[in-house]
Amino acid sequence: MNPYNPINCDYHSVLEHFATLGSFCRIQYYTAINEFITVQAVIKDLYTKENEEFMELSTGAVIRLDKIVRVNDKPAPQYGDDYFK
Repeated sequence: MNPYNPINCDYHSVLEHFATLGSFCRIQYYTAINEFITVQAVIKDLYTKENEEFMELSTGAVIRLDKIVRVNDKPAPQYGDDYFK
């Protein structure tokens, strides 16, 4: 897998907010083999392991935070509005 690129602190706060709500979120991300995935799930946890940050979903999926594209229509900073047109 590619080296981890830390995410923007403000966006991490957005993810923490959604995790705190405990409601279903629409999460779009890229897998390790560059598949674009969209899921509806509850964010169970955000954690750090070996200097990489992850999101664990209620489905059991674990997503590296730098692979997230958008959560509930809030794009990750590396993806501008033009990316979604």
